[in-house]
Amino acid sequence: MAAVTHDQFMIRSELEIVHIPTGAVFRAYPYASPQDMLQSIKVNWGRSGTPTDSDYAEQIRRLASQLLLERAKKHRLGAVA
Repeated sequence: MAAVTHDQFMIRSELEIVHIPTGAVFRAYPYASPQDMLQSIKVNWGRSGTPTDSDYAEQIRRLASQLLLERAKKHRLGAVA
């Protein structure tokens, strides 16, 4: 399986990201703390279901979480400024 990259994701909002190749949608709840937000992330793998390669699925989850965390930190810093 190919490596998961940033350009495989579409950002729908500050709290929602889609992994285009699989159709997986990652959603988070807006907490004040980005770390708390990470705990709230839910994934809907869609019609394709969870990838059979668990390493690939974990790579997708990890990168989606990283992207959501980056967005939460940016949004939070923007709100403070």
